[in-house]
Amino acid sequence: MAPLSGPLALTLAGQGGIRLHAVDGLASADGLRPGMLLADARALCPALTAMQADPTADQAALSRLALWAQRYTPQAATDGPDGLILDITGCAHLCAGEEGLLADLGSRLTRAGLTHHLGLGDGAAAAWGWARHRPASAGPLLPTGTRAWPALLSLPLAALRLDPGLQGDLARVGLRSVGDVQRQPRAGLVARYGTGPVRRLDRMLGITAEPVAPQAATPQWQVRRAFAEPIATREAIEGTVLSLLRDLSARLEAAGRGARRLVLTCFRTDASSQDLPIGTARPLRDPPSLLKLFRERFDQVDPGFGIEMMELTATGTDLFTGEQAGLAVGGGDAFALSGLLDRLVNRLGEDHVGRPVPRDTHRPEQVMELAGEMEGGDFHSLTLPSLTAWAPPSPTVVGEGLEFRPSPALREGEGQNSPPAKPWPKPQPQRPAPSRPRTWRMEGTRPLLLLHPPEPVQMGQGLVWRGRHLSVDWMEGPERIRPDWWRARTGPTRDYYRAQLSDGRRFWLFRTADERGAWYLHGLCA
Repeated sequence: MAPLSGPLALTLAGQGGIRLHAVDGLASADGLRPGMLLADARALCPALTAMQADPTADQAALSRLALWAQRYTPQAATDGPDGLILDITGCAHLCAGEEGLLADLGSRLTRAGLTHHLGLGDGAAAAWGWARHRPASAGPLLPTGTRAWPALLSLPLAALRLDPGLQGDLARVGLRSVGDVQRQPRAGLVARYGTGPVRRLDRMLGITAEPVAPQAATPQWQVRRAFAEPIATREAIEGTVLSLLRDLSARLEAAGRGARRLVLTCFRTDASSQDLPIGTARPLRDPPSLLKLFRERFDQVDPGFGIEMMELTATGTDLFTGEQAGLAVGGGDAFALSGLLDRLVNRLGEDHVGRPVPRDTHRPEQVMELAGEMEGGDFHSLTLPSLTAWAPPSPTVVGEGLEFRPSPALREGEGQNSPPAKPWPKPQPQRPAPSRPRTWRMEGTRPLLLLHPPEPVQMGQGLVWRGRHLSVDWMEGPERIRPDWWRARTGPTRDYYRAQLSDGRRFWLFRTADERGAWYLHGLCA
């Protein structure tokens, strides 16, 4: 298509015929204005080229421009059919001040071939009026506070952004500028023309605020289905979800990505909606597998009087890498574990399923916490602390009493849970050690099962637990575990012992190293 060289105008069907919707600079120089009949415009400018306007495409392009403008501030939004509004409060210093921001914005718009008029004021109404109606010799930057009032009051009446009919009524009584409206008694102005002129005047002068609703980006990975008749059965819902998953999976496959987070939104006929989120341990785009996860949530769907539209959005995606499920040792088990973890997380919740990670503490019941896959990485790197097999000491005949045999590792010291002190080495320059996964470091063996909280017991001629008297063959210890010195009020020091009962069971007990000296059962060994 050959480039246009003459005046150009976009047209739309209007009252009385086809009218001009927008004109370029050449057409404007020939006296053409938006709103003119096309026949009148051709009479004034025979060389005029007229093309059909597309307001929907224009608004979509303006929305994309608003998202681009969020490089300057997150509070950027469209303003009418041909404008943007940016709230740059607290953001101007990132572009060397307000003047630097305006210069950068203007240069980028010019390079993109966009004709623009910039204005910056204390409020959105002041910036709008100054950008469109300021004198040609004035700059885009308004003074702050009341110092901007003289410049704003000198603007024409159109700067108040009133309805065309109301603006014409004010002009007929001689009010042709913002200052003319400001000088009128408010009571009479409101009584005759309503609150519109006064409200717009207060917004322009900064007396009342005008909020800005930032432009929201449309989700990139989203598909939807609208129904001619509302649906309410489980079969219809499941079939629609499978169809949506196939459409979304095709788009993800074309981009080489897989879904990690999916949200199914059901819009009901009563204008309400319901969200059903799911998550996966690794990028996934297999529709049947994802449908299995949604089936865990279908019982929560309340269709009410019917669902008129369903929307599926991938709120989290990741690069999809193919993996071989067969011909490898453990390959099939890895995929089975992935599906199991996905079902558990979506059924029980993210807070109840995770991988164990160590914590910096001495308390045995606090050395491990669960980290979800979004926090700590991959569910499939599950590693558990190695539990050293515990062998009982050499047999000792005890009789009716108890014999305490210190373990060899604890005979020379206090039995603390830290290694023996070594001479402090001189600081030597070293390269930073490579990062490694954190692991548990335990001074002594630990039981397979911890009781939470530890249960109180009575020690004497045997052991009394839950009202039952148990005979103890031997005990080994103590292993002293002190409170975390970097924390406050974490409880007393504990002395732990390993005991074997006459029936073969093995307990992990501790006694508090304080004036009470209370005994507790903390763990059950294999």
